[in-house]
Amino acid sequence: MEAINACPHHGFDTWLLVSYFYDGMSSSMKQLLETMCGGDFISKNLKEAMDFLNYVVEVSKDRMN
Repeated sequence: MEAINACPHHGFDTWLLVSYFYDGMSSSMKQLLETMCGGDFISKNLKEAMDFLNYVVEVSKDRMN
């Protein structure tokens, strides 16, 4: 979300950015994401998708420290 908030002038809706992010992932990363979220990530509503991505960011930060 920080990256999205850092560039509010881009003019893209958040759901479209999430879709671009997902579409840009390799198939193995998509599979990992699907496994982590317990199902079809791209069919989640925007709030569910952003909540999950924010969770992944926090978990990743914790593991790096």
